[in-house]
Amino acid sequence: MSVVMQRNIDAYNFLASEPVASARIGQTPHAIVARAGAVTLRYFAPEKALTRPVVISMPLINTWAIWDLTPETSLIGDLLRRGIPVYVIDWGRPGRESEELPLSHFIDTVLGRMFDRALRHARTVDTTVEKLDAIGYCVGGTFLTVYVARNPGVVRKLALVAAPIDFHASGRLSTWAHPDNFPVDHAIDGLGNYPSEMMKSSFAWLRPMGQARKWFAVWERAGDPAFRKLWASMERWSNDAVDFPGEAYREYVKRCYFDNAMMKGGWILGGTPVDLTKGTCPLLAIAAKDDHIAAPASVIGISKVWGGPVETVTMKGGHVGISVTSALPETLAKFFLGSAPQ
Repeated sequence: MSVVMQRNIDAYNFLASEPVASARIGQTPHAIVARAGAVTLRYFAPEKALTRPVVISMPLINTWAIWDLTPETSLIGDLLRRGIPVYVIDWGRPGRESEELPLSHFIDTVLGRMFDRALRHARTVDTTVEKLDAIGYCVGGTFLTVYVARNPGVVRKLALVAAPIDFHASGRLSTWAHPDNFPVDHAIDGLGNYPSEMMKSSFAWLRPMGQARKWFAVWERAGDPAFRKLWASMERWSNDAVDFPGEAYREYVKRCYFDNAMMKGGWILGGTPVDLTKGTCPLLAIAAKDDHIAAPASVIGISKVWGGPVETVTMKGGHVGISVTSALPETLAKFFLGSAPQ
């Protein structure tokens, strides 16, 4: 049988088995230690803690399971194996009650409450813990950066993964998310919460050949069990996107994409200026080389405005693909474990 015919058969049998429906993601055992409305704080305990805990702020527009897809590709699992206790902020799913909530509610109130609960819980395990470490992914990292700058005593070290900061360096997305091209007021006034499907479609059109490459990969690699498992898990996660709370999205687009206020200043959030120069803890900014959503220049822009020492790393992968590489947990662990706890 020819290679082409075998690939045809493998791909057909794989897709016919409806692998996405049976894929299981987010399976690492954990406990929910706090709630705030739709938001939950998930605690993952290592067999033996070797360092202080890390709090992970995920993006509001996706579920947290991208960092716990399969046992073989779980960033959370990798951190646990290295002795790092993990708290994950799961933003949940916004309802009608979230439409009018300002962005300050999520950054100041919710993040503040989750960090407070994480620290209190961590001290029940280890009474010597005084500060936490933190990681922010995508827009979850953008919001975390603002929170840490406004609360410099909470975090010892901060790592950002594919988190846009210089929004005018986001390539094609910067052009699309421009006041002349994106009537965000009309969208939110008419829709309330911004639909996940609209955002997902927009991101897909940033890289039109992405879908073609995805299906070609299925045809080419469907005979590989490891590929099948990861592909199905990734599709399960991708198809489970989350709406963005309406008023928070309006302010996010205007202040970040329209004004580029993370870099230029002038943003008054909840009555207080956003000033990243007040952030003083060591910061690691990790960019993905092929990221079409948070371009490397957008991510490493933090080095121009952060008040403390900044290290930047650009690694292979795209905005989502970077999450399932072995290089990411290795880089994060080196950053957090590279020096003795302070």
